[in-house]
Amino acid sequence: MKLNEGLRALAPFVTRLSGAGSWLALGLLLGVLTLIGNLGLLGLSGAFLTGAAIAGLAPTTAALFNFFLPGAGVRFFAMLRTLSRWSERVVTHEGTFRLLAGLRVWLYRHLALLSPRQLAGRHGGETLNRLVRDIDALDNLYPRLILPALSAALVFGLVAVIFASTVPALTWLPVLLIVLALLLLPLLGWRAGHTVLPEQVKGRANLRTHLLDCSEGLEDFSLHADAWTRQRGDTLARSAHWLALQCRSGRRAAILRAATTIAVGLCAWGALGLLAELPAGSRTEGPWLAALVFLLLACNEALLPLVNAALDLPGTAAAAQRIQAIAGQPPAPHYVTKGPTPRDGSIEIRALRFAWDSYTPVFNGFDLSVRSGEHLLLQGASGGGKSTLIQLLTRFEDPQGGTIHVGGVPLADLDDGSLRRQIACVGQHTWAKTGTLADNLRLADPALSEEKMRAILTLVGLDPETQGWSAGLETWIEEGGASLSGGQRRRLAIARALLRQAPITILDEPSEGLDPIAEAALISRITAHLQDRTLLWISHRDGFEAAFDRVVRIGT
Repeated sequence: MKLNEGLRALAPFVTRLSGAGSWLALGLLLGVLTLIGNLGLLGLSGAFLTGAAIAGLAPTTAALFNFFLPGAGVRFFAMLRTLSRWSERVVTHEGTFRLLAGLRVWLYRHLALLSPRQLAGRHGGETLNRLVRDIDALDNLYPRLILPALSAALVFGLVAVIFASTVPALTWLPVLLIVLALLLLPLLGWRAGHTVLPEQVKGRANLRTHLLDCSEGLEDFSLHADAWTRQRGDTLARSAHWLALQCRSGRRAAILRAATTIAVGLCAWGALGLLAELPAGSRTEGPWLAALVFLLLACNEALLPLVNAALDLPGTAAAAQRIQAIAGQPPAPHYVTKGPTPRDGSIEIRALRFAWDSYTPVFNGFDLSVRSGEHLLLQGASGGGKSTLIQLLTRFEDPQGGTIHVGGVPLADLDDGSLRRQIACVGQHTWAKTGTLADNLRLADPALSEEKMRAILTLVGLDPETQGWSAGLETWIEEGGASLSGGQRRRLAIARALLRQAPITILDEPSEGLDPIAEAALISRITAHLQDRTLLWISHRDGFEAAFDRVVRIGT
């Protein structure tokens, strides 16, 4: 990646502070105070010791030397440095955490707008890396680069003012350090890291993806020893490659730190030699001459933290570029900002045409009319288009032709929120979040009472007592619903959909895996609960058509 490309990738994030601007501004102020304390401590200590040494050359000057005022100043700067450094760490960490949390919410909102087909084109580990590692990489931009660089520039400006008021001829030395902090170090860091850091960030992402594959495919790998051996070997090779890249970047950082320290030392030596060569009338007194030299030496503490940040800058730019690739991806389909409100729960489909690709046509002139409050059984063989129809009704996909009206409003005219409030849907692949049973139900309505939750669980046949869950609504659900059976996950998803109280409810194969008696009981309870609301019950099974107002077969 070239420097101009990296700057373009980073530019949008410099001002995207996600509500953490006040914390970062306070961190900048505390960072400046920390550096002032450090420079004051070292400069005043140097002047104090030099003055004490000069005063000790004769008894008369030793007796007159004021130890108390410089000593008080040293203690003041020492306390200022300690308190401001601790406070700066606390404040900038808090600001960074808030900033990264805001950036994750911002990125997740962009991801939430993408259709399942758009998300399916990305590996789960890749998406996780964008949300976790790439956002974490932006940590380098704010507290490790921008804030320290601004703090260093402000403090070096103060040093330049001191030099200008005492030895104007040497003002160029602190100005040189400002140029080093704001220009030379970032450029040198970019040159040193632009070939290593992006590859290191990419290697870490690949390693995380392979580790995730190892974790998710553990059951399958346990049955195939050769596949596990290959996966394990590939993962270990990627880990070794990533560690080698870390060593390379570490060596380059050490060289850059050494060069920075040498540069500051040369400035100090140069200042010492130039001060000695000044005309007698313009020379600074011995103690303050030492103070000026020590001020330059103390500037090294402001520069060294910038070394690693500058070296990591190409990796940060690469992470920002990948984040922008997701955030800049236009969602398909696109929703209007604010649409009309559907008048009822009716569905009207006319001349519907849809194909996944040129080889997979699904609908060609399909018509369907569902009255508000009607309970419709939609049947058909596997592959006939039942699940595709759900994706079109919920607008995860747009048709290539024809119209779909919901509540008298064209589907394309509804905003995302109105559509989700209008339709509650349970697909074939259900999930559960990590949390309690109550947490999962409150996804439908955060204000749900325990009575409503118990009633809906009983309705779908998932009452905690009959399931043997002694913790009741506080029963813990593992990630993705791993602690539940497939039937329990499906019924939990149905319970969430019913709690939505949407005018239209769509259930795709909700009774899959149930015996005929349990299936009939579930149908009876759900149809009674959804009386006067529209229900689309999708199934490939026969035998319970009488429980519905009408039966429609597709794909035949």
